[in-house]
Amino acid sequence: MSTQTERERLERLLLGQESVLEEVHHLLYDEQKQDDLLRAMVLSSTDERPVRITGMDPDRIFHRGTIKALCIRYRLRFLPGGLFKGPVPNTAVYALRALERKAETQLKSFMVMAPAGRFKLCDSEVDPLLFVPIGNDRFYLVHKWGSDLSVARSIVNWPFRTVAHLAVVVFVFAGLASMLVPTHWMTTDPAATFWGAHRMIFLLWSTMVCASFTVFGWFAFFGQFSAEAWNSRYFN
Repeated sequence: MSTQTERERLERLLLGQESVLEEVHHLLYDEQKQDDLLRAMVLSSTDERPVRITGMDPDRIFHRGTIKALCIRYRLRFLPGGLFKGPVPNTAVYALRALERKAETQLKSFMVMAPAGRFKLCDSEVDPLLFVPIGNDRFYLVHKWGSDLSVARSIVNWPFRTVAHLAVVVFVFAGLASMLVPTHWMTTDPAATFWGAHRMIFLLWSTMVCASFTVFGWFAFFGQFSAEAWNSRYFN
């Protein structure tokens, strides 16, 4: 076989391989476009439009009341994806594409549960949970990334759940302060014992001081309890 014939055969093989590579590149490009479209749909969702899904995992279906309770416990927000300002990872996109194959209509509405700092709030680093509304105040958990629902977060944000929770913390802190202060700081009576009217008065004074600073700090830095803020689009 002549050198020219071998060269032509090799050239045909290379051209055939090139066409296969071009086809693969086109497929990858189409897949990337689909992923980008899903991301854009999540980050532009503004309302709740239920969708019918077949073959749902019952362990991933949550009622609005359950979501609200978790948001209050961990001080999170539950808002449309259009207000979310963080990136949507590839793992979440893959989960969405798998869910799309089970949906009877196109997915167009998405809800995100995450800390307030991860949303574009109307007057204003933690990770979210992505939900799809399925009707009757129920939501389907599509994907979760990160570890926001930790025991430490629940403990740290316990005082911010309701007014009663914050009041308990203030009173406990004032009580501890009144227990630690020596008796001779409260009264000049050398015969005064540890317990007495002087310590009760100091407890009352400590409670008033702690409550005053708490109220000032609350309105200056927080403004909303978790029970009120869990689905609020406003920072304060």
